Amino acid sequence: MPNRRARLLEKLADARPACLSGETLAADVGVSRVAVAKHVAALRKMGYTIEAVRGEGYRLLGLPEHLVGLEVQRLVREPLWVAFEGIRETVSTNDDCKRRARAGAPEGSVVIASAQTGGRGRFGRVWDSPEGGVYLSALLRPGLRPDQLAPLSLVAGVGVADGLAMLGIEVGLKWPNDVMLGRRKVGGILLEIAAEADRVEWVVVGCGINVRRSAEGPASVAFLADTVACRPAEVAAAVLDGLAAAYRDFCQTGFSPMVRRYVSRHTLTGEEVVVRDAWGEPVACGTVRGIDEEGRLLVQDHSGVHPLVAGEVTLGSAEK
Repeated sequence: MPNRRARLLEKLADARPACLSGETLAADVGVSRVAVAKHVAALRKMGYTIEAVRGEGYRLLGLPEHLVGLEVQRLVREPLWVAFEGIRETVSTNDDCKRRARAGAPEGSVVIASAQTGGRGRFGRVWDSPEGGVYLSALLRPGLRPDQLAPLSLVAGVGVADGLAMLGIEVGLKWPNDVMLGRRKVGGILLEIAAEADRVEWVVVGCGINVRRSAEGPASVAFLADTVACRPAEVAAAVLDGLAAAYRDFCQTGFSPMVRRYVSRHTLTGEEVVVRDAWGEPVACGTVRGIDEEGRLLVQDHSGVHPLVAGEVTLGSAEK
């Protein structure tokens, strides 16, 4: 049924601003005219404005302002994405996507939510997820060894940035997984992986993007709609398409050819930083010199340049 509803929606969207008769829609989608009316009613509940014109049929007048999985499915262009699950509110899209991965869901499965009650970032930190943002998790099944996956978080960052650029939104990337709008964080990426010694079973790429400021939205973070008018569904589709393209490049040629794309958006180069481990202990402090071809952060101190594979980065020196 969701696929038929998606096809009906696509027909109405393609016909805008014209009407399509119930008879035409029924024939094109392969359902009865009664079923067409039920699908139209369901689409209206999702937030689509659909007018019924006597003697002419149905006309799509308006699109939902909140995040709707069916609308994201309509907007994506990359063939990697094959299955969409839209949820109004969930605990965590990553948890939902991991359950699907363990059940054998195919690569390209996506879980999308308008809000999360238990969203999280790296090291188990809470990620505020009120309505108005984009919260999605995508299932990947790369034919790679675990040791080849180290740069994948940075690959995802490149994909998110490339996707948002298609909407006219230029963002920065803060190693290893933050998406920045100016000096403030606008999004984050969280990877969770299941692997054996010699092969990766699956990767769930979770992404949260602040789109519209809500009553709960803190002033310390950025929101895309403060800069550019955009709907959450448009943002989600752009992020997914950018992610798919970057993932395809990574699987074909590795991270090395992508380093320049990451570095061009990297916000930390030349900054004084402290890098801490998961327990909050400093592991390096100095000046960021860039990113190497393995995706490691290069930090220079008095003893030389040190490549770091993981850590939490804050600006400033260890004495502050």
